[in-house]
Amino acid sequence: MSASPKRKFGWTIIFIGIFFFSPLKVIAAKEPIMRVLIGNENEARFRADNSANIFVQGISSNHRRIKSLNLVYKNNKAKYSVNNLNTWFELPNNFNLIISNGDKRGIWFKNRRYAGELRVSLEEKKLNIINYLKLEKYLKSVVGSEMPKEFPLAALQAQAIAARTYALKLLDKNKLFDLHSTQASQVYLGLESETAKINRAVRSTSSLALFYKNQMINAVFHSSSGGRTEDSGQVWKYQLPYLRSVIDYDQNSTKYRWKNKFTSAELEKFFPELGGVNSIQIIDKSNTGRVLKIRLHGNNGSKIFSGKKLRKRLRLLSTKFEVGLKFNPINIDNKLNFDNKIVDDFSTKTLPQVPENYFLLVEGYGAGHGVGMSQWGAKSMAERGSSFREILKHYYTGVQIKTY
Repeated sequence: MSASPKRKFGWTIIFIGIFFFSPLKVIAAKEPIMRVLIGNENEARFRADNSANIFVQGISSNHRRIKSLNLVYKNNKAKYSVNNLNTWFELPNNFNLIISNGDKRGIWFKNRRYAGELRVSLEEKKLNIINYLKLEKYLKSVVGSEMPKEFPLAALQAQAIAARTYALKLLDKNKLFDLHSTQASQVYLGLESETAKINRAVRSTSSLALFYKNQMINAVFHSSSGGRTEDSGQVWKYQLPYLRSVIDYDQNSTKYRWKNKFTSAELEKFFPELGGVNSIQIIDKSNTGRVLKIRLHGNNGSKIFSGKKLRKRLRLLSTKFEVGLKFNPINIDNKLNFDNKIVDDFSTKTLPQVPENYFLLVEGYGAGHGVGMSQWGAKSMAERGSSFREILKHYYTGVQIKTY
């Protein structure tokens, strides 16, 4: 028996309603939940903002109204107390606490407020604190943590898309968490990093990510490159087609040019295995001038370091640097000008021993690994009128910007 025209019309309306409106709900529900490691501690304290409560799953059901929660792991035992009371309760070592509240002001942990929920478990005798929150909320903090809020909107939008792509690329790659809250992944500082302008940058680029031949890219970025970005293959194991060296516009960066100086005594502390440093020889550089290999000679022998390892050891801003000697017999801590000439160019030969009245001068350019988008370069391009699309396509070669 066939349906009447009225019935057909009614089913058509229902079908249209399901087809057009349900997918919107499905898409919204698919926004990823990010797991961000924000702490790895022996003790931790969580609290609500002002008069609000926090809700804690995984402890005694007797604790219904909680203003604060203290945790400590000591002598192979995990314990907790609530509301600043000096009464402690023991937790099993396989505990898994979930801390949440409905307050938009978030949950306090280590002088910062966090949206979403915080989960605490014991991992390798430390309290692992992981923030679970939606991707777009996470990005509002990351953009404000990674880039100054005063930067132009187009630069902030480019940062939002790069950060979104970077986060999505790491989603579910690790069993315990997706990202660190530090420069090991992307800097994430909680609710304090949000501003109206940053939130606008994230909202206006919602769901946009970077792709190369329909594959999501590894959207790395850095502060400034010192005039030209670096090929990924010069810094890491693989050369990726979209991470090619391009001209940078970061000349106005506060870290475009920098210097560090080291006395003989300081070099001895940095390189105790060599018994200090008597001479340095740069062995290899990249096409953009970044140090790839360098040999250090000391009283106990010599050793070859990669530019990355030397940067970490001496806490340099980048691997794009030159070394030389400067004479300063009066006050080794006085302020130097770049107009002063280096005694000699030691980029291809050994550096003579550093006597007491000399010091090693390292003059460098840029900050970070130099691969991918330069944040200060993005700022300059935005100030010249470039859109976020133009910025991203400049720093990431051959990419597409589309909904993930």
